[in-house]
Order: sequence, then structure tokens, then C-alpha cells
Amino acid sequence: MITYESLTVRRAALYAAHRLAPAATAAELLVRLRIETLQALTAEHIAPPPELIETVLASGDRDLLVRLAGNRHLDEEAAVRMARRGDPAVGHALLTCRDHGERVRVAVWADADPASADWHTEVVTPLLEHTSPWLLRSALYAPFPELVRHAVRHLAPYLPSWIVVDRVLNICLARLRPVDARAELEACAELFHDEDHASHHPEPAAVFREAAAAHEPAAVLRAARARLGGHPRPRADHDAWLLGLRFGDRVEAPPGGVDWAAVLREDARLPYAIGPRIELTRHEGCPETLVFAAVRAGLDTSYAGRLRSVRPTAALPSDVLDDDPPTDLLVWGIDNDRLVLDEVLRVVTPASEVLAALHRLCPRPADSVPDDEDDDGSTRYRGPVPAALAPALARLIEPLGDDPEAWISLHHLVARFPGTCHELVAAAAAHADDERAKGAPVTWPRGLAARFPPDAPKGARAHLYALLNAAPEHVQCAVIPALDLRAVQHLTVYYPLSAKVRAHTYAVRGIEAAVANAAHWEMPADVVDGLLDLDDPEVNASLYDFGGIAQHERVRICAGRPRGGGSGRIPISPALGDLLARTSAATRRNWLLAALDSGDPMLVRAMLGRTRLNTEVGRLRVAVGLWERHGPDAVASLLDETRYPGRRPGAKHPFPATTHRTLRTALAAPPEAGLASVREILAAARTPDAAAGYILRAGRSDERLEHFEAEYGITVPWDLLIAADDRQPLSEDLSAALATHPDCPRRLLTAYLARIDFPLGVHEPDWLPSALDDGRLVPADLLTLAAPAGNALAHLGGTDLPFTEDLTRLVAETDFDPARAEHWTVAIRLFPEFTGTLPELLATTASALR
Repeated sequence: MITYESLTVRRAALYAAHRLAPAATAAELLVRLRIETLQALTAEHIAPPPELIETVLASGDRDLLVRLAGNRHLDEEAAVRMARRGDPAVGHALLTCRDHGERVRVAVWADADPASADWHTEVVTPLLEHTSPWLLRSALYAPFPELVRHAVRHLAPYLPSWIVVDRVLNICLARLRPVDARAELEACAELFHDEDHASHHPEPAAVFREAAAAHEPAAVLRAARARLGGHPRPRADHDAWLLGLRFGDRVEAPPGGVDWAAVLREDARLPYAIGPRIELTRHEGCPETLVFAAVRAGLDTSYAGRLRSVRPTAALPSDVLDDDPPTDLLVWGIDNDRLVLDEVLRVVTPASEVLAALHRLCPRPADSVPDDEDDDGSTRYRGPVPAALAPALARLIEPLGDDPEAWISLHHLVARFPGTCHELVAAAAAHADDERAKGAPVTWPRGLAARFPPDAPKGARAHLYALLNAAPEHVQCAVIPALDLRAVQHLTVYYPLSAKVRAHTYAVRGIEAAVANAAHWEMPADVVDGLLDLDDPEVNASLYDFGGIAQHERVRICAGRPRGGGSGRIPISPALGDLLARTSAATRRNWLLAALDSGDPMLVRAMLGRTRLNTEVGRLRVAVGLWERHGPDAVASLLDETRYPGRRPGAKHPFPATTHRTLRTALAAPPEAGLASVREILAAARTPDAAAGYILRAGRSDERLEHFEAEYGITVPWDLLIAADDRQPLSEDLSAALATHPDCPRRLLTAYLARIDFPLGVHEPDWLPSALDDGRLVPADLLTLAAPAGNALAHLGGTDLPFTEDLTRLVAETDFDPARAEHWTVAIRLFPEFTGTLPELLATTASALR
């Protein structure tokens, strides 16, 4: 029975044969394996090798050529070569494959034969049923009048008027009898008199009527074409470029450059979509009106990223700054040096729009996400003010100085202030002076506490921060501590404050400022390091909950070890205990297991309440930590404890009876001897031999390996596992579990690969891609060790990994003769059902034909 898997395997084998076989042998294979080749060329998801393409082209086999022509992976040069054969069936396949480019379709029509009945039957008649622009566009230049008429009828709204006239002229010239040409013109006049077409093309209907009544219709049409096109002669290259532009192609300028007058006429007739507008800006000489239109249309769309490359050569129109320009336009204009920031700060209203633009003009340096996606509230940071903008901003904020009341006044006013930025700053400074004169100092209105986790600033806060971000350090040190704690949090989390400003803020506002700063997952490494260096219990708890800190830092925090080393102890915040008591083991078990060696009763209780320790080693590590820090009474208290956070009352103790017996026995001895005995048991269980013995136990190998990684605290003893595999092959479930480990050595991977039935498709092992990517396995391993051989070959054929040289070398090591077509024929037909390795298959083939 033919299955998807068998077809996939046979295709992989066939493609491999054409990579290795000499040209004469490959040609013979096309004859011997014609059905198999036809099936292989139908595949949509994998490209045929160049060798097979060349063989099919050389064969002249029409069915194979048609099948190849419809393959979406066929490269353009090969497709053009096929088009030049002038075969209608091949031409139809090339035309109707959407993945082929316009150059291929043009080549098809260039070699079409209008006198051939086959072209009419196999190509023209089917295409008359289609109305898709991508298919009919090239048909405008087909040598078939009825098809050209069909394309003009359906594409007319998108065509320049002179191209419409030119194509109708082409149709008329193809009519040998004048009466037929006049009938054609009258029909076209009626078509373009239709309301839908007339709205796009008011001129052609009159032109066609005049031509129909004229003694020389062609002369009238040629004159109209020159008048409408603005050029005395047809320009096929430029017309093709214009059509490509209308249909969204990204192509280079035509020979001789772009006729911008023609482009402007077309844009006035039917405005270009956003994509073509932006495409126009790539070409030299693009009028500034078109550049500005592209910017204005594309700023708030998915095309905004492409606008970053738009570089106009002249100033933007003078009215850009009138009528409250949108923030997007201000950002683009300032960022591209088309708007002078000093002028924007002095002229544009309201000030809030300009400050919103400034906020976005300082993106985080490593941030590749467009700015308009940053302000949705979550995890985006601002970077330093660009050097080009700093002088203008320094002049703007100079009147505010280091007066916190002036800055707070600016925050009061900005949301509803109708004037410019300079007017806003002047009003804020005056407001602070007036209030001081009245004896009423300006303070932050309705101060807000920090949020955990924080939300990104918006509105008046973001406008204030945009200017504070541009202020010198001494101003930031004076102003930031005077703001509310929410503002302090925003500025320390989302803005690039220096270490000096952060330290000053923490000193003035207290540790609560550092705790607020720590409450975010995605902060620069230097900020996180600075917070960790504080060695403060509350900051540590906030970082543990919200900060993106490494696992070794979580372990250190739970153990109370100073970050800089030393023998001191950092207290554990109750907030950290509360956090672990509500942490889910399903999603963040590593947070809980960081407390294994902590020796802190509060953290240990929270951990044991939320997750089960699956190994005796993990349980003994808990006991040793408690004993070392708090003595035997802490261990005894843990054994006697009946209530743990997250566990129902009356539930069994988290330690099993064997652990209880071990620890009760140790507790019965003198304290030092008891601790020494538990340490000795723990050390013995963590030796390489004992660890290997644990991993090698039968059953549930994947879970056991996971428990080992989580609770033993040592590396996998790979050498001992390799030695065990040498003595007796490891079980399949253990080998599978070890193969998923990122450090699994090549020796175990190859042994496992040689023992399994290599699966195909969705059943392929998930560890295989990473092992091939990092070099622990190579393609030669799959070729020589994996079985069934067809599945391994199909897998490699679907990757970008080079394996042809390995395959050539492997074939050379056997009696298989790649120059004999019968060898390949037998091998390819064997592949789908053969269960052995590739060397075995090649040997079997050679033996059968010896």
C-alpha cells in the first residue's frame, strides 16, 4: 500500500540517486523510475535537487516537464529555460504556479505560438476563466487578442490609460480585417463607457470611438497613447515597472530611470496603496510630495518599520507642523533630520504631543521592536537621549534648573496645556515661583505607592520623564527623590539612570525605592547587579518574585550568603517565605528547590508544603542545612511538624518513614556525631557510583533523571553510564531520557541511535535537531547507524545539513555501483520496506544483482 511515509522515503532515495549518479545513469533512471519521479516532483515542501532538474530538462519528457514546471521550489532560471521551450502544457503549468515570478510568465508568452491550436486549447481557454490579477497581469502582453481583451477588461482599474490604449492597439493590429478592428474598438468603447471603468479612465472611451470612425484607427490610437503617456514612443520596460509597482513588486528602477511625471499622473488617477508608496521612496529623485504621502500613510500601519529607511532629500512641506501633527509624524521627522527639534519645541502644540514623541525617540538600545509597540504598557525601557537631541532639550529645561517644585509644576500643567514646550516650561517655572511667594510649596498631587509589578508610564508621567531623562545628573538627584514613589519606581525601572543617581535615590527615599526598583522581570544586567549588591532582604525578596535573576542567585539568597562572599549572613525576609508558600511547583519548581540547602526553617517549610522531594539525597540536604545553621532541634522540629503551607491538615509528613528513621537515629546521638553521620550518608549517596546506580534503576527513567537533576546537586556521571552501556546496553527508556539531556555525550547518542527504529515525520525524536545542530551527532551517523535507512535519509533530505559527501563516501565503501541504473532502481524500490541501515541496504542491493 502506498502511504505518505513510503512516498516520502522513495522521494528522498530518488533525490539522493540523482545527486550521486552520473548524468547518463540519471537519464536512464528517468525511464526506469518514471512513475516514481512524477510522484516525487509533486512534493510541495521540498525542492528537487539541481541534478534532477537538469536531467528532466534534458529528457524532453513532457509529463515530467509539466510536473516540474508546477513545482513551487523550481528556481527562476530553470523555469525561464522551460518557458523557452514553447510547450503549451509546460507553459500553463508555469503560468498557474503562483510561486513563480513575473519574469517566468513573461518568458512563457514570449515563446507562445498564436498559430498553434494547442496553445488555444491548453492555455488560452483555461485562462479565460480566471480573473486573478497575479495571473492576468502578464497576459496583457500575450500574443492572443482574446486573452489580452480579457486581461484589459478585468485589470483596467489598475492600468495606466496609455497602457489600456496600447493593449487595445495591439488587439486591433492583430485583426487582419478593418471591419474586425472597428468592431473591437466599438466593443472597447462600450466597455470603458461603463460607469465603473469610466471612473478610472474617462479618456479611453472617446479615444476608441474616434479610432473606430477614423480611416486609420491605428494612427489615432498611437497618437492617444503618446499623449496620455507623455512620451512619443512606447516604453515597455517602464510600463512593466509601473505595473509591478501597482501590484506590489519590489523591483529596481527601469533602464533610463523613473518617469516621475507618469508616476504622479497615475497616483492622481488612482492613489497607490501604502506598500507601493513606500517602494517609490527607494528610488532616486522621488518627489517630496510622494515621500511625505508615503510617510503620512504608513506611519500607523504594519509598514512603519520600512519607513525607517526613507531618507527625503528636502525639507518636509511647510504645513507639516500645522494643525496638531500626529506623534508618529513628529517621531519620524525628528529621527530622520527632516524636522529641527528646536523649531518643534518652539512651534508645535500641544506640548504633550511633542513630549510623547520625545519619549519614543529614546528607545532602549538593544530593543528591536518598533517604538509604537513599546508604549502598550509592559516591559519596554527607554534609552539615553540621542546626542543629536541633547542640546535642544538642555536649552528647553534650563529654566527648570534643579528645582523640584518647578518640575512638579510641569507635571501639573502638561496634560491640558495648549501651548508649546517652551511655553510649558516657562509656565511651570512661573507657577512654582508664584506658589512659593504665597507660602504654599508645590508638592506631588495624590502621591501613589509603587506597584508590584509596575506598569509602564503613560500620559503626564511619561511626558515628565521624557524631560527628566534629558536632565543632567545633579538635576535628577535633586528632583527624583522629591517625586512620589510610583514616579521613583518608573524612573528607576524604565529609564537609564546612572548608578550614582540610583544610589542617591535609594539613600534619600530609603530601601523602599530599591524594593520598587527590583520589581520587574526585564531589567538591564547592570541594574540587577546593583540591586543584588545591596544584600538587602526586602530587595532580595522583590528580585526573587519579579526580577529576572539566575538560579544560582536564588540559591544564594535562600542561603543568606553575601554576594561579595564572607562569613556573614543576610537575613531572610518574611516576604520571601510568603512568596514560596504561594509558588506553584507546576510552573516554578526551581524557585522552591533553591531553598534545599538554605537551612532556613521558614523557607524549608514553605518548600516542603508546595513540592515533594523525590530523592533521599534531596531530603538529607534539607536536614543537613537545617542542622548546620540551627542545630538538631530545628531538624527535630521539622520531623514533628504537622502543618505545612499549601498542604491540607492531617496530610502525611513530606518525609517518608525511611528518612524519619535515618534522622531520628542521628538525633539520638551527640549533636556533632549525629550531624557527621547524616553528612556521611549524604556524601555516600552523592558519589559518582551511587549517582550512576540511582540513574540506572529500572523504570520511569525520564522522571528519575529529572529528579536527579533537580535534587542531587551534582553532574550526571556520564563516564560511568558509558561504561554501563559498554557492559550491557542501557534500557530504551533510559537511553531515551539521557538523549534528551543537553550534555548527553556522542557515545550514548550513537549507541541509542543504532538501537531504535528511527521514526519519521511528527514522530521524529525531539532531541535529534539539537544533537545535530551542536555537533554531538553528524549526518554520517544517521546514514550509517539509523534504521530504517529510508527514514533517516528522508530526515536529512528535509534539513539544510550537507550530507552528499558522506553519502558518496558510504557508497564507495560498499559493492554498490552508483553508475549502474539497475542498482539504483532496486535500491529505490527497496527503501520503503527495508528495515535495516543504509550500508545494509546498499550491500543487499549489490548482492542481489551480483
